[in-house]
Amino acid sequence: MKLYVILATVVIIFVYIVISCRHYIKAYLKYLKGNLKYKKDVNNSLKVDLKTRKLSNEEVKYFIKYLANEFEKIEYTYKGEYIVSDNLKRELIYSKFSERTLKKLFYSITEHLGITNEGVELEVKNISSRTQKSYAGLYHEGINTAEKKIILLIKPDYSFETVLSILIHESMHYFLFTNGIKLEDNTKNEYLTDIATIYLGFGKYMLEGYKTSKKIVFLDEYKRTTSSYKVGYLNYSDVKYTKKQIRRYRA
Repeated sequence: MKLYVILATVVIIFVYIVISCRHYIKAYLKYLKGNLKYKKDVNNSLKVDLKTRKLSNEEVKYFIKYLANEFEKIEYTYKGEYIVSDNLKRELIYSKFSERTLKKLFYSITEHLGITNEGVELEVKNISSRTQKSYAGLYHEGINTAEKKIILLIKPDYSFETVLSILIHESMHYFLFTNGIKLEDNTKNEYLTDIATIYLGFGKYMLEGYKTSKKIVFLDEYKRTTSSYKVGYLNYSDVKYTKKQIRRYRA
């Protein structure tokens, strides 16, 4: 008999709690539904044109909403626009982007993001302008997450803005991975990472770094040609539009 009384009491208490908290439960379920919708939208609705690297306006908005939702979950506070000091910029240019000065830049970026740089290895590889690679930088994380490495492939004709945008992008991979923010599709995840850099205050440098750059190359004293290169996943117009939409979103 006592057991029945205890069970009945527990059931009554449970029902009372559910009724009392129904508004909070409903709000939480709505939040979960919205979060799942963002993930479904971003993962399934995007149709990226890989040849032009062009995102539609709606796709950019999806990414922004998704990131805003994820950053709210981790209670991340926007720290304003990132600025590279003039002294560090001079060091980088005069050293021709040495590993030592690039580590300083990496530490500056992680400080702005409010994340530790401990345990992250930075490897810099200087390659020929003629070397064809499908990437200019790479972030690698081991299975047990203990191994973290950023690899930069630096060409001699890369500008300061280009190198900076590459390192910002790879540093953002590290930040997002650390906070569990990642899409299943690799290509979409790269676009998400680019937009995250703009969302968290690096838009000025991404805009400059993602321009298609041209450089005159002298073959000899009589012949010359023009070489061009483009880094990043977003194109220049995407970056401009994303900056504009993020300003509107925060207004």
